[in-house]
Amino acid sequence: WYQRRVRGGINAEYGVVSTQSTGNGDEDLQSWALQALTKSLACHSEKVIMCCLKQMKGAIKLENRAAAARLIVLLKPAIEEHGLAIQVFEDLQLLLYDDCSREVKKAVAKAVNTLGLHSKMLQVVIRKLDDINEDIRAQGVTSLSILGIKGKSLLNQLLDILELDSSIYVRIQVMRAVKELNISDRRVIRLLRERARGAGPMCAEAQSALYSLTGELE
Repeated sequence: WYQRRVRGGINAEYGVVSTQSTGNGDEDLQSWALQALTKSLACHSEKVIMCCLKQMKGAIKLENRAAAARLIVLLKPAIEEHGLAIQVFEDLQLLLYDDCSREVKKAVAKAVNTLGLHSKMLQVVIRKLDDINEDIRAQGVTSLSILGIKGKSLLNQLLDILELDSSIYVRIQVMRAVKELNISDRRVIRLLRERARGAGPMCAEAQSALYSLTGELE
């Protein structure tokens, strides 16, 4: 059905958009059709952009969410033309910390970089680090582990959180971030060694990060 619709050219957009809006049809075929519509037929209408965002946020399979994030990059001129830049930014920001798949988060981070949104996204993420709510602070740390850390000042801010934050949950996210980013700075190692002694979830996380970065077993 999808192949007939896409080959039909003029009816392709209607077929993809209407099927996605009703929630009927196979998710993999919907993803394939959306890619064909965007890449092969160069159909970059507002409705197509909205379909990509919907798939990126709502697809059950991580492969399809990641594929939609990659399609967003191709739609940059159309996103600006249709005045959807703010919505796209907000959706990318949400997925950067909220999606359960690291593959999807990395696809989102690549989209952020390619769309020229890295500096803007980084500013939003950094503000989260000072939020009174520990969940928001943890979201900020998680997002940084995907976007990457460039510059000594941002690393120092992250390590201050590891050393001083009142939330064990937030500190654990910092440990996971430095492990994921393979940051073996001397201060990182010192703080991990201090927190690897003892018992509890923070100790276990510190031991895991320390072993990953140095091979040390506490």
